[in-house]
Amino acid sequence: MHKNNSLNYQGKHLAQARIPNIPNQDDDPVEIMEDRLLDAEQNLDMQYRIKKIANFIVSLVIVILGVSSIIYIFVHDKDGWLTFRWLTVDGTMFTTVLSVFFIVIDIIDFLRLSETSTAVVYFTRLSSAVTEGLIMIVVLLSQLPFFSEHMHILRYDMFNMHILIPVLMIASFTLNDPPIGILSLRQKISGTGYVFLYAIIVISLIVSGIISQEQIPYFFLDVTHMPLLDLAGCFVLIFVIELFLAHILSFLNRKLSWVWLKDLSR
Repeated sequence: MHKNNSLNYQGKHLAQARIPNIPNQDDDPVEIMEDRLLDAEQNLDMQYRIKKIANFIVSLVIVILGVSSIIYIFVHDKDGWLTFRWLTVDGTMFTTVLSVFFIVIDIIDFLRLSETSTAVVYFTRLSSAVTEGLIMIVVLLSQLPFFSEHMHILRYDMFNMHILIPVLMIASFTLNDPPIGILSLRQKISGTGYVFLYAIIVISLIVSGIISQEQIPYFFLDVTHMPLLDLAGCFVLIFVIELFLAHILSFLNRKLSWVWLKDLSR
């Protein structure tokens, strides 16, 4: 038998490469099976490498857009450290740093032909994708005609942070990350973790007076003046949207992450 150098998933998320039934004929069945196994292994290795190269490029683009957009808004708006009171800016920083880390993982996976991602990486990436999805939904809704003020969505940093980076991050997560199965409610809630952490930090800064009344980034974070019922309603709505995003993104990840290997899974 030939040496087995095929893609090693280390027991995780194995793509089932189905080998057609061996025809009943006088040819040597062992030789036929070896040839077909070799073809399947080579195709699997090639498609896996293409997948990793594609995600490497996407992650690199996210890093470039993220760094340049944060520098742009920091210089253009001249708000100093208060620039980082916005979920959009903080979420972009989170996604950018995570993409740097994932570039390293892509390189390791490409060289070793193995999936080195862990559950911690999966849920961190899910949380980033959920955050970016929420950012994109909010900004798109804010552009509707019945809102009196509109964000300058076509400005370089605004377009990148509210549209382009969210789309790239969601695509990267759903098409690349190894799925870990159907998520429980508790696991989906973990996908809302970053926004929850952001809210705790910003609200603490508002209550302590470090962020003044005039500098509160979002009206629903004005915990000192907003009616309790309205405040609770806003947070429940945001949580429900995040939970829905965690559900749909994890579902798409299970369905789409195998697209790269579709020819081998028939």
